Amino acid sequence: MMECCRKIIFMALVAAGLAANCAFAAEAPQSAKDTLVWGVNAEASSLDPASSKDTVTHMMMYQIYDTLVKEDPDDYTKIVPGLAERWEFSADNTEVTFYLRKGVKFHNGDAMTADDVYFSLQRSLDSSFSSGISEAIDHFEKVGDDAVKCVLKYAYGPIMDVLTNLTYGIASKRAVEEAEADKIDFARNPVGTGPYKMVEWRAGDSLTLESFDDYYDGKPLIKKIVLKLVPDASSGAIALEDGTLDIYYIVSTSDFEFLKTLDNVAYFECPGVGLFHITFNVTNGIFTDKRLRQAVAYALNRDDVVIGGANGEAVVADCLVPTSVFGYDKDFKWYPQDLDKARELLKEAGYPDGFDVVFSMQGSSTYMMPGEVVQDQLRKIGIRVTFDKMERAAYLDDVGDKRNFVASLRMINATVRDADSVLTRRFHSSMLGGGNNYSGYSNPEVDALIEQARKSSDAGERSAIYTKIYGILKEDVPLVPLYTDNVLMFFNAKLKNMKPHPVYRYRIYQTYFEK
Repeated sequence: MMECCRKIIFMALVAAGLAANCAFAAEAPQSAKDTLVWGVNAEASSLDPASSKDTVTHMMMYQIYDTLVKEDPDDYTKIVPGLAERWEFSADNTEVTFYLRKGVKFHNGDAMTADDVYFSLQRSLDSSFSSGISEAIDHFEKVGDDAVKCVLKYAYGPIMDVLTNLTYGIASKRAVEEAEADKIDFARNPVGTGPYKMVEWRAGDSLTLESFDDYYDGKPLIKKIVLKLVPDASSGAIALEDGTLDIYYIVSTSDFEFLKTLDNVAYFECPGVGLFHITFNVTNGIFTDKRLRQAVAYALNRDDVVIGGANGEAVVADCLVPTSVFGYDKDFKWYPQDLDKARELLKEAGYPDGFDVVFSMQGSSTYMMPGEVVQDQLRKIGIRVTFDKMERAAYLDDVGDKRNFVASLRMINATVRDADSVLTRRFHSSMLGGGNNYSGYSNPEVDALIEQARKSSDAGERSAIYTKIYGILKEDVPLVPLYTDNVLMFFNAKLKNMKPHPVYRYRIYQTYFEK
């Protein structure tokens, strides 16, 4: 019955997607400008889906490649067809068969085939760059001229979100193999099926993309995208103001308020996929005592941490996952600020006058601003915090790899927009010793619940399990959730049909400049 309903839903999604595309095509506004200049703070690392995973590179690649499935531009929490027009799950949900869209072309003119799709998916799976999102995938198979199959090691609830990731973008098999044979770097000569094709890459300066008029979802309205390297955020903000840039990634928080006042600059915002949090070392040091961790939780006013630490551009997180991911429970409540309760716990643990503690920190303002607010708040109950400010490389080695710390304020991104992504990495015992479980937390009940949730295909069941996990973690407090920062994108006010997305997946081909 569930499988029947799922098939009906997916076919309805296909119909809805086709209707939306037809509606968009019917309007087809003309763009007043042919070229969009997009400032970026870093150069692409590689335009090969199998050898890149950083955010800014994927933002660029989203214009060049397509995935089997993608998010609805009007609601990024919903999955809609991409290069696959429909899909079916096996009865035990360990296999997903994708039926490919017909008539799709690569930038070199070749028709996309199941061979290209299988080749791309398996190549990315075999790459180390997919390791953070692909644990559940065993392999891919070609199952006919118009279908491929994803075979899982176990039923995995977030699999569809995994496959929206640009790591699984589809490249031309012939182009990759010819590049290898001719000793040409495919990463700098990409061939995808996306709405734009690369025409020039000037190292240290710009990347130029040109519209691919045979794009299956319609000819782009803007003919050219120039991705201009502007490393200095202040320069990017000035260029937005004077119109030199049409978009800038990523504006400094110190420029937010000024840019918001400009008539020629528009913006949108949405929650990102990061969770800022305090991590305690629960196996070594003073915070091995749960009562002291609870005291810290009671001492904090996290609304004030948002104001002082993120310039107000964030959302308080009450669960130990980012607020934008599946499985976040909006009704769950973390500890309220209660200074009397915090002092009572300190006294109970044998520290009536508080104690001194060092927080190991990356020295950038991203972490030090909220860290200083936390420091001020903990001082009120007698916890006297000082900071060991470290360069990123030293921090990752000493705090991350060696776990040589007592407490730290850090951030984790949900590489898959699902609670499983953060809960597994931060709390599952398998992530101890070289994984992402920096606190050293180990709880067999939490391990079992995480595994149960990730293997379920029932959204309601998964959500209920995650809420139970949040309750256990609230009691044990290996981490204190602080906030999910907002993603703000500033752009030319005449650029229309831009849609927000937590990881910058913008469909530029559907945007246009108003006259």
